[in-house]
Amino acid sequence: MTVRGRTDRGSVTVLLAAVLGVGTAVAAVGLAAAGHRVSVVRVQAAADAAALAAAAALVGLVPGEPCAQASVVARAGGATVSSCTTVDARARVTASTGGGAFAVSAVAVAGPPSGARRLGVYGVHVGPRSSVPRSTRTARHTGDVARPGPTCTIDQGDTCQARRSS
Repeated sequence: MTVRGRTDRGSVTVLLAAVLGVGTAVAAVGLAAAGHRVSVVRVQAAADAAALAAAAALVGLVPGEPCAQASVVARAGGATVSSCTTVDARARVTASTGGGAFAVSAVAVAGPPSGARRLGVYGVHVGPRSSVPRSTRTARHTGDVARPGPTCTIDQGDTCQARRSS
């Protein structure tokens, strides 16, 4: 079609290229935001696990120095420990991953609740001052008098919990 000597040929191509460019930019921003969210969730999980490992080492559930244990666990989760502090039986770990503009960090705290006097697993006192050797710390959970429950060690964790609930 011609209007005063100009043609409209090719105008749809320019419009389509502009729409596709905007769509591509929006998709790229969405994918970048989703990737950042995945990184945040992963580093938070690594920080949580590292704090739990440090707290477990503090009370004697796992051998080793607490912050060294936190570093090993964070590395397994794809993060590095930026800082690790311990007070009494509480551990505070900051883990990070990435670099530059893509750096992500998270903080996690693990340990007994504030004001707790004794540390226990399944009702059995644990910790550096426990009078019971680690290898023999057990708790008996009985459900029915006729059918006694299993004896669970603290190292069995979820396995024992599943047996008690079934």
